[in-house]
Amino acid sequence: MRTIVFDVHGPYGHFRKPYAPVSPVTYPFPPPPTVLGLVGAILGYGKEEYLERIGWDQVRVAVQLLHPVRKYRTALNLINTKDNKFFRLKGENPHSQIPYEFLKEPAFRIWIAEAEAEAMQNLEALLRQGKTTYTPCLGLAQCLAEVSFVEAQDVHLLEDGEYKIASVIPWDIDACRFESKRRYVRYRVPTKMRPDRVVEDYREVLVEEEAGMITVHTDKACKVGDATILFF
Repeated sequence: MRTIVFDVHGPYGHFRKPYAPVSPVTYPFPPPPTVLGLVGAILGYGKEEYLERIGWDQVRVAVQLLHPVRKYRTALNLINTKDNKFFRLKGENPHSQIPYEFLKEPAFRIWIAEAEAEAMQNLEALLRQGKTTYTPCLGLAQCLAEVSFVEAQDVHLLEDGEYKIASVIPWDIDACRFESKRRYVRYRVPTKMRPDRVVEDYREVLVEEEAGMITVHTDKACKVGDATILFF
């Protein structure tokens, strides 16, 4: 199994939790469906086709926090566009002020494996050239991002044992060693989304929000270059 590794970072990011639509709050990292959206933007695949062309039901994703989680809260003035009144009329106010939570200066390392062959080939070629087809973003269109190629490597499945894992931990491990002065948080995130935009699977994950490694006992660890990771 071959994997493509790239970094993505930006001034701000927002990966909305689905249970908080009124006052949006964010996950500390992009869940796998969001990662596939980013890959689709790099490749230039349309909104209605990227999941199918990447291979949503087979692709493997791993995500590492490169910066500690820092959050910024502010209110955004959103415009009501449902009635097509884009300009303020006398006596009317089409704006709604909504509090939003953003990640500040987020940065992630992403591993992609087992996508469709054409998608893998084109993704590696574009990343090596430092190009993207559409403008990449970290969740929202306002959160512009920069993408940089790291490496393309073979994946080696490790034997059952205890390892320091660089990536976010899917909660199907045998044991975890918690260390003092670390900030561990558990989340429930979407991991698979069908082309009709219906989430097919959610999983519990563990994150160390200071961007440190987590020591776990597992038989699913993979070695990619110098990193030991767990795929979703």
